[in-house]
Amino acid sequence: MRLKARPDPLYWLVPRVALAAFIFTVLLVGRLALAAGDVPNGQGLLWKIERAELAPSYLFGTIHITDERVLDLPPAVAAAFGAARSATFEVIMTDELRMTMARAMVLRDGRTLESILSPELYREAATAGARYGFGPEQLKYFKPWALAMFFSVPQAELARSAEGAVPLDQWLQNEARAQGKPVYALETGDEQIALFNELSEADQLAMLESAIKDNARIEALFEDMTARYLARDVGGIYSEMLVQSQSMNKKFLELFLLRFNDERNRTMIARMAERLAEGGAFIAIGALHLPGERGLVSLLRNQGYRVERAY
Repeated sequence: MRLKARPDPLYWLVPRVALAAFIFTVLLVGRLALAAGDVPNGQGLLWKIERAELAPSYLFGTIHITDERVLDLPPAVAAAFGAARSATFEVIMTDELRMTMARAMVLRDGRTLESILSPELYREAATAGARYGFGPEQLKYFKPWALAMFFSVPQAELARSAEGAVPLDQWLQNEARAQGKPVYALETGDEQIALFNELSEADQLAMLESAIKDNARIEALFEDMTARYLARDVGGIYSEMLVQSQSMNKKFLELFLLRFNDERNRTMIARMAERLAEGGAFIAIGALHLPGERGLVSLLRNQGYRVERAY
């Protein structure tokens, strides 16, 4: 049975914060002009983690979307997931967390979006909002970062979500529970909210400006990203999204990548240690956290684990 579509944009957006951050990070990495050949561990989605006397664990790179193509797990991934003793994710989405996120996205200091943005940026935001079927009155109380997240998600993805579809991460969580596996999180909802809420207003405005600029091509970007994900070409996701933009502040881009990837990677490595010590863990995290010298695969190897691509 399909759920009826809900008109509330917060209902659509809250489960998609991770997706929006994923897409936005792709765009920022592109602007930093990384090429696929420059990204260590850029090929592959499933990595086998081994250490003496422990049952193997697996690290799986996800993409936070509802597309049925990504929900059809490859045999190697399905086998690793089915044999796992536990399942670990970035965050466990609950109804309570959805409400907390929704409250965090709304201005509550008496201001409106129009009073925060420049006239030109406000007009652009209203134009982008109209593409999603929302007028200024429905968008006026969004914080700039929340609106940036909204414009970083394709309309088709939001529509599928409104009809009851769940993204890959949530689907895996549901399956893990159905199989009786204990389910763990590497981050709390408050920590994920703080990533955005603690950005300076100037950085939020830069984020919104970038999201609006890219929104007109978000559907094409989304489809290309999905195709490359299915081809296990995470490094290619980086390289294909090369976007030349002199208007972006390089300091802001580097700050975003530091906060959303590098610092979180270090935290997640520390927190997954307990699960890895148990052996037989299946750890599912957004695929962009895996590659690179400061990615999870490299960090695990630096800690003495043997990490080999399994798919």
